[in-house]
Amino acid sequence: MTKSRDDAKLLTTGPSKRGWHRLQLAAECLQKYAWTYKAPQQPEAAPKDSALFGTKSPALSKGSLIHLALAHHYMRMKAVQEGTDPEEWVEPLEAVELIARLNGATEYISLLSRVYEAYVDHWEGEEWQMKILDVEVLFETRIMGKYLLTGRIDLMFEDLDGRIWVNDHKTSSRVTPEHKEFYALSGQLIGYQHLVRQKYGARLAGMKLNLVQVSTEPKFERITLQRSPAFESNFEQIVVDIEESIERMETSGRTYDNWPKAMNELTCKSRYSTCEFADQCRFGAGAKKAGGWSWEG
Repeated sequence: MTKSRDDAKLLTTGPSKRGWHRLQLAAECLQKYAWTYKAPQQPEAAPKDSALFGTKSPALSKGSLIHLALAHHYMRMKAVQEGTDPEEWVEPLEAVELIARLNGATEYISLLSRVYEAYVDHWEGEEWQMKILDVEVLFETRIMGKYLLTGRIDLMFEDLDGRIWVNDHKTSSRVTPEHKEFYALSGQLIGYQHLVRQKYGARLAGMKLNLVQVSTEPKFERITLQRSPAFESNFEQIVVDIEESIERMETSGRTYDNWPKAMNELTCKSRYSTCEFADQCRFGAGAKKAGGWSWEG
């Protein structure tokens, strides 16, 4: 790992201020939204929108660190393409080490260094195939003139045919063919394309997923996201519907612990884990977070 100059800059790769995440929470479960954004800010209820990620799960922490490495990788590539000094930006693995140490995630540094180095080797020469337009760029728009929607785009580039692509880095412990179908249903990614189309219109060719398998045997794949035309044409109305459902609850007079609950085993226990607020929903606002109670009896 080379050492960046002392005044080199570190990129911000955290969530945007009014992104899809909060809408997704409300669409999943209005009570989950209330626990996250309306409850007193106890550790169990604090919003998870911090750019620091030491308290995240191992998978999310590793994913955030890889995002950081790739952000600096492509920002430095952009500088070279534009004839400016890439050393203006912290070297990718140095950025990983700095943030990992800050957030108590040093146990991931060795693995992520190997994954990043394998990534660079795998995509060697890609700088000749793309012109980097922006890295970690923030877009925003007003949906139907009322509701602010923001999104931070990992990477935007122009291909050899002059077409513009939105690129999103996705990490997983195992890259599978299912990712292509899975992410075609993502409101976040459909929202990113909606935001970029407000500026670039028909010049936007589509969305690329940059899949990174974070393991001792890393794997890398890039796929073009399948189009979801009905979702795309209905996107603004979907946003309005969710925002209005939040507004109805905010003006209803209900306390934060009495918002509508999904009470569905597929929502309360997702493909990833049990909802962190499951015990508060089952036993009340003073309960410990999920896992603190016995599921027997």
